[in-house]
Amino acid sequence: MGPTTTESDLKTALTGLETSLSTPIVSGELAAWMGEVQKAWQEASAQIHYSVKHLHQRQYDQMAKEDLELLPRIELLKVEDEAIEQQREHISQMVARDAQHVPKLEPDEGKAQKHVQSLIDEGLAFITRVRKQEVAVQTWLLEAFNRDRGAVD
Repeated sequence: MGPTTTESDLKTALTGLETSLSTPIVSGELAAWMGEVQKAWQEASAQIHYSVKHLHQRQYDQMAKEDLELLPRIELLKVEDEAIEQQREHISQMVARDAQHVPKLEPDEGKAQKHVQSLIDEGLAFITRVRKQEVAVQTWLLEAFNRDRGAVD
């Protein structure tokens, strides 16, 4: 089976990533913390990619089939999906870079603080962005099926 099958898999992966990023870094545990973040990122990244590239596409097709008036909205959702994919790639690079450098900085963890804090901040903001997009897609999908189109002859 692919990296994800349901919306709950994505939610679980996002929660895991959020927890790993939000976990305080105990002195001497930076490398272990980074390992947990890296593991959580791999899962979340795969889930996000699958959701954006596969699940959303099916949902957009359903929306368009149900209500052609939603095509402009669908295009906006697709633009945000592309932006999410670009940001996902950027954070993947950050995680890889930090994971490579953190073990070298272990004796002086203060040197890693700027990079680690940047990863935490961008990662948490990204999680919020992905969640917001998921809510938007679900909202417009429901709207496609429940929309009042006025009197139809």
